[in-house]
Amino acid sequence: MKKSLLPFLLLLPTLLFAQDDEVKTSKFKENFVSSGYLKFMQTVSLPTDIDDEWFIDNLFHNRLNFKYYASDKITLALEGRNRLLYGASPQYVPDYAQQFASQDQYAFNMSYNWTDGNSYVLNSQIDRFYFDYSSGDWQVRVGRQRINWGVTMVWNPNDLFNTYSFFDFDYEERPGADAILIRNYLGPVSSIEFVFSPSNEFEYYNAAALFKTNLWQYDFQFLAGYVRENYNLGWGWEGQIGGAGFKGEGTFFYPDYSGESPSVVMDISLDYTFKNSLYLHTETIYNSAGATDAIGPIDPNFQLTPKTLSLGRFAFFNEMQYQLTPLTRLGVNSIINSNDGSYYIGGNATTSLSDNFEIFVFGMFFFGEEDSQYGQGGSQINWRLKWSF
Repeated sequence: MKKSLLPFLLLLPTLLFAQDDEVKTSKFKENFVSSGYLKFMQTVSLPTDIDDEWFIDNLFHNRLNFKYYASDKITLALEGRNRLLYGASPQYVPDYAQQFASQDQYAFNMSYNWTDGNSYVLNSQIDRFYFDYSSGDWQVRVGRQRINWGVTMVWNPNDLFNTYSFFDFDYEERPGADAILIRNYLGPVSSIEFVFSPSNEFEYYNAAALFKTNLWQYDFQFLAGYVRENYNLGWGWEGQIGGAGFKGEGTFFYPDYSGESPSVVMDISLDYTFKNSLYLHTETIYNSAGATDAIGPIDPNFQLTPKTLSLGRFAFFNEMQYQLTPLTRLGVNSIINSNDGSYYIGGNATTSLSDNFEIFVFGMFFFGEEDSQYGQGGSQINWRLKWSF
């Protein structure tokens, strides 16, 4: 197990930003920016594998973001979160504390469990820690960062380095990657970037390049690389058709190992906002290697990758959001696995109580046969208070 670097990194704001006189202190304050939030979320869930027994988890979630603009060319960033969870999950989910703190996708472990017990776990985790240098048309960023290559909103086969799940709704910032990024702006609408990211065990490398440009009022991107022991070729676009947003992305994966065939994952998205604020969004994903029948029980150690965004051959996402009042927004969404007939339905409501305080309610309900993708999902209702600062 990788030893955590987090206790040392917590001292970095002091080490990096220390000043030794009033002039430097004044300059530091002008160039230092901080923000964050404090959230409390309660989750009430009914698993399918235990009859007639509800489980409750309570989560306190604090995020802190720090940026220091050392000059017009150099930026230092340190961002992370502290989470205290107490309730049923640490008691009933095997190795929950280790999973809660897991950063197996990173080259360096910046997560640390301060304490854990039968019904609780307290963890601190850093997901952004980088040095950024920009000069002219060039940008270099080194450290833990978000490599955001996705175009669509639910599934992102172009997002080679930072795969995330739609159901991880409480993690708005999304995971990062330990990487070196070099970007060159070729013109007003074109750029090329190169990313190198070591694996978590340093046994192989991840490297890829992305080219972006604009043609016919559409943004296009093309990528190529070697990530997670797969050779990759990808493409994506973003534009409009009749006022509706039209986006898509796809990636071809060629495994650098035996036992698995090449595959293509493709996603297409349409969204439209009416004058009355009604928002409609539909998205479809195709996985050439996806199952065409019942998937069966999902491995608890299943790792989400750009190749496994959909376990079935096809999946369909639909969403409707409506701004009921200037302060309240309502929504409903669904995902259907057309191959095994299982599906998910969710509903949400957000109300702003003040400029920096909101309440959010999100229900998730999963249906299907026992051996289908969503048949084992159960049901849960989440409500959350969030104070931003």
